[in-house]
Amino acid sequence: MPFTRTALSFRMLGMTFLKKHSRLLVLLAVLAAGLIITLPSVNFQDFLSQGDHGRDLYAAQAVYRGELPYKDFWWVYGPLTPYYYGLFFKLFGTKISSMILGKLLLRILAGLFITLGMLTIGTSELAAFFAGCWFMLFQQDFFFTYNHIAGLAMILGITSCLMAYIQRASAKAAWTALGLIFILCLIKINFGLAALAVTVITVRVCDLVHGRAADMPKKYFFLAALAGIPLASFIIYWCLLHGLTIHEIRQCLPYKEGDQPYDTTPWHAIKVFCRSTWSTINSTWANRGFALLINASLFRCIYLAVKNKLAPQRRTALLLCFGMLCLFYIANSHEFLVSGVWYRQFWAQPLSILMIFILIDTALQSMAPWVRLVVFALMAVMIVLSWLAFMVRLDALKTKSQYLDLPRGGIYVSNAPAWINTVEQTTVYLEKTLKPHELFFALPYDCLYYYLTGKKTPTRQLIFFEHIKIPRAQERSVIRDLERNHVNYILVSNRAFARQERGLGILGTTYCPLIGKYIQDNFVPLKRFGDWSDEPGWAWNHGTYILKRKVPL
Repeated sequence: MPFTRTALSFRMLGMTFLKKHSRLLVLLAVLAAGLIITLPSVNFQDFLSQGDHGRDLYAAQAVYRGELPYKDFWWVYGPLTPYYYGLFFKLFGTKISSMILGKLLLRILAGLFITLGMLTIGTSELAAFFAGCWFMLFQQDFFFTYNHIAGLAMILGITSCLMAYIQRASAKAAWTALGLIFILCLIKINFGLAALAVTVITVRVCDLVHGRAADMPKKYFFLAALAGIPLASFIIYWCLLHGLTIHEIRQCLPYKEGDQPYDTTPWHAIKVFCRSTWSTINSTWANRGFALLINASLFRCIYLAVKNKLAPQRRTALLLCFGMLCLFYIANSHEFLVSGVWYRQFWAQPLSILMIFILIDTALQSMAPWVRLVVFALMAVMIVLSWLAFMVRLDALKTKSQYLDLPRGGIYVSNAPAWINTVEQTTVYLEKTLKPHELFFALPYDCLYYYLTGKKTPTRQLIFFEHIKIPRAQERSVIRDLERNHVNYILVSNRAFARQERGLGILGTTYCPLIGKYIQDNFVPLKRFGDWSDEPGWAWNHGTYILKRKVPL
């Protein structure tokens, strides 16, 4: 009997501990799952581009050397992430795998924020766990930049804070949301301001619904939100952009009409979204089944709300939460709605993951335990099978022919072996040809070679395409930089002569005629690498020419 009482006491203590620390345990479980899901990818990049990825790598390397975004090199996002990734270069070495590690940790952080938000709004631990895992495994990756995952992590942190405010009127959570919004403004300014608008609306609506008076602390909150955050962001951007011309500022912050090569009407973008969604649903039986589960959960939740089968406080919290998430979804779709560019939908996708799992869990909480068990078991099977399929693909790509064998590379990529060979040969040739402190000029958009050789750009402008709209005065400034820095070698890739891709153009003909003539008059071809017969691509059909100055400076 004493033994039985002791065992029962330990069991009760264990249950009390689990109940008291359930939130922490779920977050630790998501963290462990995130490490299992993501870390095998730390030495793998699914398509490495010589332009976009090269730009991000060069930016992190440049700030690590003490240079400033915008002022010292062209940069098209907020100024914060180059410093974040530069820290990873400092801690783990200047290698692409260091950059990938920083990106994967942000993905895990975003998954933790999703889980925390789900737990805050009162969902079950299993639903919160699966929602976090679902994001880390299935979230569409911004394949062309390391910047945007930082923005998604902050957005999900903000939604988690707003859920805490909706659930328990937490002033601390509201102020934390403002802090995350400020960080988001320094990652991508337009999404930071969109999040600010959603936050102000959500806090105000919650206060009105619950009849809370606008006391002095709340007035300070709205003052900080409507004046403090925009002003602080403006000061930082102004300090970094001060001294640049209007054309150079618009190249860094392309938010005015005509600054980007893609534009459409919101109606056309919505039709693109509907077609894409329908195609995704019908692509596999698993997708059809999951879509059926979502719709069944939606109708079940509507039934529960209409029939007053939800506790009033719970129903109010869920309606406010869904209103906030829907508003955030619309706000995060603004770039897609004006461009129709498919990957800009990815900004809104995490919010749909939150809404889907809240719907499913709310519907299941009023159903028999065996139904919940079956649904969550099927989710677990989908996650495990998808992860195993990803691991099989990853193992198949980690071969010698897919390895970028350079000191600052050292990762596996899914690019064609011909692309890898071109990059390796060009980099080795530049390293052998250039003197230790000698610079070269890469164009139209081949920043990857600046990073791989460890060289600084001789001019702050990193991109030269038709849609960048470089004026004559800026061309002359670039030429002066080349002369001042005694640039005797130029790398020109075949993307300088892209005839099919929208917005690129022909160097010297449709854009930068002065630079084109300067190169033609002063440089001669020295060495050619890669593919010069096929249409150049973003991360394929890559070819390079190395040109040498006729009379060295």
